[in-house]
Amino acid sequence: MTDFFIVLAAYFIGAIPFAYLFGRLFKRADIRQIGSGNVGALNTFKHIGYLPGVLTLLTDIAKGFLAVYLAISYGSFYLLPLFTMFMVVLGHDYNIFLGFKGGKGLACLLGAMLLISPITILYLLGFIILIVLVIRDTNTASGLGIIALPVVMGLQKGHWLFAAFGLAAALLVLSKYPRDFRAYRAGRRKIF
Repeated sequence: MTDFFIVLAAYFIGAIPFAYLFGRLFKRADIRQIGSGNVGALNTFKHIGYLPGVLTLLTDIAKGFLAVYLAISYGSFYLLPLFTMFMVVLGHDYNIFLGFKGGKGLACLLGAMLLISPITILYLLGFIILIVLVIRDTNTASGLGIIALPVVMGLQKGHWLFAAFGLAAALLVLSKYPRDFRAYRAGRRKIF
């Protein structure tokens, strides 16, 4: 029963809308109505300010870390950290408090991966940087780079279940990228 509540808690931890809260606090603005409308660190950084952007990034990473930490520390099911990884990103991306709008989940995923497989982060960053160098678009490269997550997780952990959860998390993040892909096809590239 504890495991169920940890998974449920992971969703609600992910749903703490730090970008929205910092937008209101620093600029009395609704981040969903500014810039890309994305409830995440990059949009906050660009349109609310440097400090709230950095705070959003750090707190979103902390959400992923906390959710997985709870699973590792208090859960009994060995796959619970993977379930909480997915649920914290789900809560961030499809936020019940913001009409199921949210961010892309990369920072939450990063926080979760710090405990599940830190080396995977380095491989993913390397892959994303290579794509950026080729296509000259950071947003699109991030979306394309996340496709490597299931492969890297599967190879690092040596089990198909890690690859399966990596695929589920990657698809969840990818579901937030169609706008970026359309902008890239239209020739609107963004290095940052």
